[in-house]
Amino acid sequence: MSWGSASVAGNCLPPIAPFMPANADDVRAYADLLRRDAETYIDDVEQYFRCQDEERREVFEQARAVSQDYARVLGILRSDS
Repeated sequence: MSWGSASVAGNCLPPIAPFMPANADDVRAYADLLRRDAETYIDDVEQYFRCQDEERREVFEQARAVSQDYARVLGILRSDS
């Protein structure tokens, strides 16, 4: 049995924000690319939040199980006193 910090596989990496030019001529010239990059980014952000929600659920369940195990350990120690 090991007591210490353990991590759940952290696969949630935040997306990198796309570059959005300030120059109006550049915006017009690259409008299709900018739209595609922005839409991809928004999709990636939603996926990132879903991933974080799933990790939170997993860690919550893990913490619940550890709490129950720890309560059992404390019960054994109390009965030995």
